[in-house]
Amino acid sequence: MPNWTRFDTRALIEAAEDRPRMSRAVVRIIRRHHGEDGLVERMARLETFIRLTHSRPFEWGTSDCSLMVADWCVENGHEDPASAWRGTYTTEAECRALIAQRGDLAAVVAACAAMARLKVLAEPELGAVAVVGSKSNPDRQWSAIWNGRRWMVRWQSRSGPMWSPFVVTPLGIWRV
Repeated sequence: MPNWTRFDTRALIEAAEDRPRMSRAVVRIIRRHHGEDGLVERMARLETFIRLTHSRPFEWGTSDCSLMVADWCVENGHEDPASAWRGTYTTEAECRALIAQRGDLAAVVAACAAMARLKVLAEPELGAVAVVGSKSNPDRQWSAIWNGRRWMVRWQSRSGPMWSPFVVTPLGIWRV
């Protein structure tokens, strides 16, 4: 495992097009993931993706929690793992009915990840995708992206669409 240097830190700042300052959270992410290939580029891509999609309207079948995670896969050069799902539902009830036909969201995402040839992971790495939530209650499962410290889930809150960080045990993790 290579040693992290101040030159690597500088490259991270420049790649992220950030001001020359680093939060404690970024430092912790670097410490946890410093041995991963392409860390600097992935951090910059993920930050940009979250920022650009943060205010995108939440629409079932177009830009809901699972399809935004599929968009992250496409952003990273994979074929669309959810192409068969896009536009096939327009409400939460329709989405849940389609998922129930296949078991639960974890099963659906596993099948989509296999189609896109994403590798299963035992531990998250920056930018990995997962299904998080309740193993026993399929209505309490969401797709998420690992930001280095927490699982980011796309929500529709009262104030509008947003990415929210969660500390939760994933039900399945895949490398993007």
